Amino acid sequence: MKFMQTMLAIVVIFMAIACSHSVSQVDNADQQESLTPVTRFAVDKLNGNRVIQITKQQWLANSENLGLFVFDADQNIQLKHSGNYESLDVRANGTKQWFVSSIEKEQGRFELWLLDLQAEQLKPLFEIALADSVINNQCLYQDPASGDLHVFLLTAEHQVAQYLIDQTQGKVHLIRQFSSPPGSEACRVDDAGGFLYIVEETVGVWQYPVDPEAELVREPIAIKYPFGAITGEIKDLQSLPDGSLLVALPEQGQIHHYQQPLGRGKVKTYSVADSVIESVAAFFNQGQWTLSLYDDKQGRYISSSINLLLGKRAEKALNIAILTADMQTDPVARFADAADDPEIWFNSANPAQSLILATDKTYGLKGYDLSGKEVADIASGRINNIDILRQLEWQGQRWDFAAASNRTDNSIALYRIAQDGQLTELPGLPTSLPDVYGLCTYQSPLNGAAYVFINDESGRFQQYQLDLSNEKITANLVREFAVSSQPEGCVADTGTQTLYLGEENKAIWSISAEPDGKALSLFYQVDNEVLFADVEGLSIYKSQSALSPDYLVVSSQGNNSYLVFDLSTGQLAARFKIGADATNGIDGTSETDGLAVISEPLGDAYPQGALVVQDGRNVMPVQPQNFKLLDWRKVAALIEQQKP
Repeated sequence: MKFMQTMLAIVVIFMAIACSHSVSQVDNADQQESLTPVTRFAVDKLNGNRVIQITKQQWLANSENLGLFVFDADQNIQLKHSGNYESLDVRANGTKQWFVSSIEKEQGRFELWLLDLQAEQLKPLFEIALADSVINNQCLYQDPASGDLHVFLLTAEHQVAQYLIDQTQGKVHLIRQFSSPPGSEACRVDDAGGFLYIVEETVGVWQYPVDPEAELVREPIAIKYPFGAITGEIKDLQSLPDGSLLVALPEQGQIHHYQQPLGRGKVKTYSVADSVIESVAAFFNQGQWTLSLYDDKQGRYISSSINLLLGKRAEKALNIAILTADMQTDPVARFADAADDPEIWFNSANPAQSLILATDKTYGLKGYDLSGKEVADIASGRINNIDILRQLEWQGQRWDFAAASNRTDNSIALYRIAQDGQLTELPGLPTSLPDVYGLCTYQSPLNGAAYVFINDESGRFQQYQLDLSNEKITANLVREFAVSSQPEGCVADTGTQTLYLGEENKAIWSISAEPDGKALSLFYQVDNEVLFADVEGLSIYKSQSALSPDYLVVSSQGNNSYLVFDLSTGQLAARFKIGADATNGIDGTSETDGLAVISEPLGDAYPQGALVVQDGRNVMPVQPQNFKLLDWRKVAALIEQQKP
């Protein structure tokens, strides 16, 4: 039954594709054009692969017999490295310099070169050989924001391996691996758009997000008849500046131009008579586009001027600053969505020995030291959110406590924290909520009372006051209120007696944290321009100086970013993402649920405190989820930079 349902779903998808990729598009005379090619390089037994024009009079090419080489308009070879090379990609690196990537087929090895035309040099930079696999193809990606160079390798085991090329350290780092379609023939990356395209030779072209922190989904772009405009095999493709694609169809001797928006735009066909087009690359110079092609039928590299109809690339969202984490914790024990919410316990006697307490919602509570090593492990059940209460008097002593929402029995889990950081689980506190979710705590500066706020998926909030006057801690319900849809994260500001809470798909709200508070006020609405759904973790940075404002830090999960609001004005003070630090082997963050911030110095390494966030996708390499710690000084510097 499941198999039949899956097949039906696939048919529905391809029928939808058929509507947007009508075959009639290529039958329209306005969408067809014949090219008149010029032979650029031809020798006996060329056995060519790909050719890319790099200057007005020079081309870079590879072949089984000639290796990797540069030739000019008179077919003179100017630079050459012998070998059996297939697959070719380039990225510019300044004036008359290019990164060049290819595969040496005899050794099954990826190779990266620096082509320097001024120095007349092909300089080898990096090699990747897979001990347990064969590399079929490769393509480069250069991050427009950071300039980092990546390579995607397509393997014979139908896997895609993404590597970050660390030029500073002279190393390559495996970022992630995922499955590729069977028969994956070639790949290409649209750097500016952030998309990886993979050719499945007998099916079509698929689009993937290039960002390893993005959700891994694939979309069909160019599909074979009867669901799309393609007949015969697909061999190669090229991304263009507007995000459109050129696709090479050897059996038809054609190039298809898939115009924007991909999947719904027009398809124009360019034909080359009496040719088998195995590869395609495009070059722009002085207002004119030129295609460079390999014609397998006549064994030659050819080129042709072409009238390409390019659109304007849609404007992307405002650039968001990229910061890097300074530490990452050990991963949790299980894959899937397990790690959720962190909190920082401040060790007043020895700040450098402070702890990160974090939830594993498949297991219980975890504790990590500031180097990221796991030092505590308590199997409490489906612990979701956590917060800390400081210096409460109980049984004649002062203790710190951690409170957490326990979805196993819809209770408030409670832990006593000793001065040395030792954790002791106490009996849980029952609630009347049917499905507890988010949680935060509050200590009233007005009367010293300690409270726990807890919510459920329906939007209900309950406020419990802790009673520590007896041997067993109990809790009394003192207030209820609600938002209209699912909330989770919340945080209380003791200075202003204000509770800030996130309604995941709608807004950040504020309300008095005291039990007599009634009316919710809108703090910031989800607009999917600055604040993206889901609104997840919230935490407050309490400035150590009276001259500096406090800040509300928010996880804007929908675009993997973090927002910092100035609580003295309510205005956005900074926004950033956490990117990869290849040098230290720490990946970026994405799909962040919970976060926490602290302003007290945590030893010499974090003199202004730190921000800790949950990482929903732990890559470089792929492991179960974990938590990342960021020196607050980086955020403070960004706030200064982004001041109006």
